[in-house]
Amino acid sequence: MKKFAMLLLLSGCATAPVVTPAAQDCTDNGFSLVNASAWFATAAEYDANALQTYNTARRLLDAALAMPADRPAAIITDLDETAIDNAAFEGRMIRQGRTYDQKEWASWVDESAATAIPGAVEFLTYARSRGVTPFYITNRLATEEAGTLRNLQRLGFPLDPAQDTLLVRGERPEWQPSDKAPRRDHVASRYRVLLTLGDDLNDFVNAHDKTREERDALVRSNSDKWGSTWLILPNPMYGSWERALTRGSKTPCEELQRKIDAIPR
Repeated sequence: MKKFAMLLLLSGCATAPVVTPAAQDCTDNGFSLVNASAWFATAAEYDANALQTYNTARRLLDAALAMPADRPAAIITDLDETAIDNAAFEGRMIRQGRTYDQKEWASWVDESAATAIPGAVEFLTYARSRGVTPFYITNRLATEEAGTLRNLQRLGFPLDPAQDTLLVRGERPEWQPSDKAPRRDHVASRYRVLLTLGDDLNDFVNAHDKTREERDALVRSNSDKWGSTWLILPNPMYGSWERALTRGSKTPCEELQRKIDAIPR
C-alpha cells in the first residue's frame, strides 16, 4: 500500500502533501522506474512524439540539402532512447528491484535485443538515400561495440561499409571521457553536420556535472538550435537531468527525497 501511495504521489495523481518516504519505499530502487518506464514502453503519446520528431527531421533535412555546400553531409544521432529502445532492460531492472547494474547492462547489449524507436530507421534510411551519412555517437563502451553493431544491423539501421560510423566511448584514447564533444568534432571536421538528435543534453553540449541552473542556461543559450538543427526526444527513465537532482546523495532514500523536493509544491 505504501508503494502504491508513493507511485500516485510521484505521478501527480494524489493530493497528499509531500512527505519523507519510508525506508522500505526507497530501498526497492526499481520501484522509482515504474511510472517512467511504463509510459516510455506503452504510451501512444510517446510513439507520437517520436514520429513527430523524425517527421520534423525529414523536413529539416530536405531544407538543408537544398542549400549549396562544399562538404558531404552527415547526421549525428545518439543511440539509447534516441534511435533504439531499451525499455525491456529497464523492465528487467524493475523486476530485480534495481535502477542499473553494469554487468546486467553488458549482458543486455550482448543480446542485441533493443528495438527501434518509432520512425528512426525510416528517417536514417531516407537520409542515407539522399547521400547523407548517419553517425551514431554513443556512450556505450568499446567492449560493447560488437553487440551494438549486431543490434543496429538486425534492425536495419544504415551503416557505411567504407568507414566506422559507430563511435563508442573509449574507441580511441581521446574518446575515453563521457563527453561526446571530441567525437562530434571528429565528424564535423570532415562533414557538414545537418542535424543532431539525442535524448539528453549531453548529446548536444557538455553538461557533465552541471547544476540545474547551469543546464537551464545551456538550453536557453542555444535556443535557436532547438527544432532547427537539434532535435531531442523525451526520456523520463534516466539521464543527466537525474544526476543534477541527486548529486551528493548517499542513500536511495536521500535520492528519492531530493527528487520529491524538486517537484513544485
